[in-house]
Amino acid sequence: MNKRGFTLIEILVVVGIVALVGTLAAIAVNAARSKQRDATRLSQVRLVQSALEDYFNETNAYPTGEVLPLGDARQSACLGSGGFAGNCTGDQAIFLRVVSATIDKGLHGQALCGDPARNAFCYTQTLEGTGYKIEFELENALVQARLVKGINCATPDGISGGECE
Repeated sequence: MNKRGFTLIEILVVVGIVALVGTLAAIAVNAARSKQRDATRLSQVRLVQSALEDYFNETNAYPTGEVLPLGDARQSACLGSGGFAGNCTGDQAIFLRVVSATIDKGLHGQALCGDPARNAFCYTQTLEGTGYKIEFELENALVQARLVKGINCATPDGISGGECE
């Protein structure tokens, strides 16, 4: 060190430490955002499941649909007494006014449906209307909930990790 201030090595060490701390902070923020997106996706699937149970209680069947991308503005933006539709105006009852689409960011295209195919909550009626399955993708595993990174499945019995059967 001379009378004018810090040496070049000291300045480089300080800059390196600041860069390292900044990088670690960015990684932590990205991980937190990824987990928040998954929490939102899971909440949206649970909301749809609740609306589907209300629909079933009224109609004694789940809505028709085969590999239907939920939240699609043309086909499944809402859930009314007529089933999933782009617009529920005129339906006697509305079970879910806005069916949310999945958040695309961070997904790897494992749960694809629709035309054109895209990341989605993919709904299919099963067992001649007495069941359904919704395949959806998560960015991270949620060990406590037994959900996996990638494809997961929602049915009337709950949510489980892995593809629907």
